[in-house]
Amino acid sequence: MDIFHLHPKTGELVGQGTADPDPMNEGSYLIPAHATDQSPPTAGTNEAAVYSNGEWSLVPDYRGTEYWLADGSRHEISELGIEPPTEALDSPPPKPITDLAADKIDTIEQALQAELTGGMTHTMPNGTSDVVQTRPGDEPNLLGLAIEARDLRDAGETGAVLQLRAQSNVVYSLTPQQMIDLTDAAKAFKKQWLAHSWSKKDAVRTALANDDRAGIEAVTW
Repeated sequence: MDIFHLHPKTGELVGQGTADPDPMNEGSYLIPAHATDQSPPTAGTNEAAVYSNGEWSLVPDYRGTEYWLADGSRHEISELGIEPPTEALDSPPPKPITDLAADKIDTIEQALQAELTGGMTHTMPNGTSDVVQTRPGDEPNLLGLAIEARDLRDAGETGAVLQLRAQSNVVYSLTPQQMIDLTDAAKAFKKQWLAHSWSKKDAVRTALANDDRAGIEAVTW
């Protein structure tokens, strides 16, 4: 006799087998716990046959199904009998355009800081190419050197009396005019990248004002 095995907790059909004859009652069979001899209905897609209170029924079975809601929250169904809500999405919803724009501007700002942290390549008085550090924390030092260099130049100093430690950790000696040229170049370097970042941010803001998602995504550093 065919029997149908049930999950001990959910009652769902988990397999089929053959009952052993009852040695004490001829013509009878031994039906183990969590099994029945009643034939189950055929389950369709996203259905499971469940035996409860002496009868079979078909219940929704979306276990393992993941879905998203409009607020971006992700959900996964882990129990029988639960269906995705009618407003469920099969994939994450697009990020709100204001968030997309904010993320893009943040990316631009990070790229700007990376450029400034990388520093400015400059040819030193001895002909060596080295990097002048232009991080935000370096600006007060460069400004101080620029002021000192102008004071010395105005006082008639022409010797290499000023020093600058480059990114390589090498200390270079510069004349006041050489230091002025270097700090002016560093200032122009920073202004160049600031202007570049502003143009990119303006492009993002323009696209946002036009509700142009593709335009925001198209902005690159």
